[in-house]
Amino acid sequence: MMTKTPDERLDAAVLASGGAPKSDEALRRLARAAREELAAHPKARPWWMDGLVLLALNLVMGLGAAAAMSWSDLQHGSMTMRSVVAVAWLLMMSVGSVLWLRPGAMTSRLVVGAGFVIASVLAIGGASGFDPGAPFFRGMGCAFVECSVALIPVSVLLVLSTRFAATASHVFVGALAAASGGALALHLHCSNGTIAHIAAFHLLPAVVLGGVAVLIRSKLRTRTLVP
Repeated sequence: MMTKTPDERLDAAVLASGGAPKSDEALRRLARAAREELAAHPKARPWWMDGLVLLALNLVMGLGAAAAMSWSDLQHGSMTMRSVVAVAWLLMMSVGSVLWLRPGAMTSRLVVGAGFVIASVLAIGGASGFDPGAPFFRGMGCAFVECSVALIPVSVLLVLSTRFAATASHVFVGALAAASGGALALHLHCSNGTIAHIAAFHLLPAVVLGGVAVLIRSKLRTRTLVP
């Protein structure tokens, strides 16, 4: 049987004491159960451990996809911008994988959101404008690749988000970080350098994926209510 976290054990203590206290005696039982649990397990699970799990997944999926596909430099105006944008997506994927669930104020989540905006602006600003002449909606293949690369990390993110009182902003920016692995792979692989293609099939799918993740999370049961 999987070992429960301190938060899950405390929740079990609450349930064992009869749930939310409805009388002074019930409150005393709950307080006693909580003191016993904290005395037995005083050390809480570090928040960043779940972030490292997502970080490892995102690196495996993002870098694995980038290595598996052939690379092209037709999307970029210069090799310098190609490198700058690649670093921006790598940083977004790496830092965002951990900061999305940092407890406290929204500062960390704002940093992750700002990182996605900066990487997106650089991706558009570094576009070469090269048009391979393919029909516009053929670019859906890029969107499919990005969502496929992010599928497992986002699924794990949703499971991790049930371990605390996750808000929509936690899940949304976490999904943006997960989608950055696919964006990195596409940045190195795709030959279409038009702004319309990059915006519609490299950047928009990450935002849509974030919205879908928020919707799915709203249907999931929160296993613990810690902040």
